Amino acid sequence: MKSGNAASPADALEVALLSSDRVGARKILRDSCSTDEPYQCITDLIEPALRSIGVKWADGEASLSQVYVSGRICEEFIRSLPVPSSGIRPDQPVIGIAVLEDYHTLGKETVMTALHASGYQVTDYGAGLLVSDLVEKIRDDGIEVIFISALMLRAALKVRELTTSLKEAGLSVRVIVGGAPFLFDEHLWQEVDADAFAHDAGEAVSLVGGGLP
Repeated sequence: MKSGNAASPADALEVALLSSDRVGARKILRDSCSTDEPYQCITDLIEPALRSIGVKWADGEASLSQVYVSGRICEEFIRSLPVPSSGIRPDQPVIGIAVLEDYHTLGKETVMTALHASGYQVTDYGAGLLVSDLVEKIRDDGIEVIFISALMLRAALKVRELTTSLKEAGLSVRVIVGGAPFLFDEHLWQEVDADAFAHDAGEAVSLVGGGLP
């Protein structure tokens, strides 16, 4: 991060996001982030601001539309970051990431950017996938670790169908989940039979780097 009070840009970003001030939010991000450290920009600025907005929504202090617009603004910025996608870790597991039967992709983009910035190559299967289609892609690509991001509860519950289908297909794949439904109910990842739950992008990187149980 560039020099200055780390808390001030995060607070200013949250205010801009809650006001749907796209121009102001992007200026704060550009002024506060180094293009050489995109991962740190996410962990120090974007994640704290979005997490705080999520708490405000849960407490009735922010609307769902504010949560949605905030996510879209941050997602656009994350996609503009100069993050390499080739990977620099020859001993890494084969990693994929997807959103099941939903089209909210902020969490996926955040985790994927963090993994790329940490040197991992990741196959992006996109959003809105049926479980049967994802199982086929996992088999074809030899995926060993699959990240599933979910914003809506319905999409999160689809993970149970995925883990069951993977076992029935005889595929040994570690399933790591993340997103709002898992944050609000920290036992949900176990109920859908995932292997691990990442609270944020930083924890997702730690899990794939050797932190899986």
